[in-house]
Amino acid sequence: MRRDLPIWLGFIGGMVVTLETFFDVKIIKDMSKSFLEWRVVMAAIALFLGGGNMIRIHSKHIQQKKAVNSIILISSMLILFFLGVLDSRGIKSPSYKFIFDNMYTPLSATVFSMNAFYIASACYRAFRVRNGQAAVLLFSGVLVIMGTVGIGAVIWNQFPVISQWILKVPNSAAMRGMSMGAALGMVGVSLRVVLGLERGHLGAQ
Repeated sequence: MRRDLPIWLGFIGGMVVTLETFFDVKIIKDMSKSFLEWRVVMAAIALFLGGGNMIRIHSKHIQQKKAVNSIILISSMLILFFLGVLDSRGIKSPSYKFIFDNMYTPLSATVFSMNAFYIASACYRAFRVRNGQAAVLLFSGVLVIMGTVGIGAVIWNQFPVISQWILKVPNSAAMRGMSMGAALGMVGVSLRVVLGLERGHLGAQ
């Protein structure tokens, strides 16, 4: 039951949703709609279990007096949870909105601003000219930067034009190729899960 039942459920659900895309059959469409609705329910249950597991893990940290951050995390999560559930207005309640706007948003902006230094460091390491490909990356990166910042247009009015061309033509072509490769990989993994060949999510090696 622990091994075969999840495989059969995944196979049936995946095949029904896939067939609904290609065939206009009422029973298949109804089954697919039911499966998609149950997916929302299962996602909510998984979210609830994840929250409970996080509380369990950080409660152990609090009992061992290891982390003040665990106290802050659990307290914040429970406060926002009860504010969203007990108030009939949900996330639109003034208390919930006040905490979100005045605590979460500034903290989120702080984290992103700190990431800017890591990005700058990564760019410095990536733009070091070691070979021809790195030289092309460095040259195109400088052109895009000069076309994006305001001082680039002051130095030469063609920097924005060149920057837009790089972003729209070679960059878009590369991104489309990467997207197609990722899509093919996702299809392959999905087929392995549906056919029961991929069992890592069941605890198999």
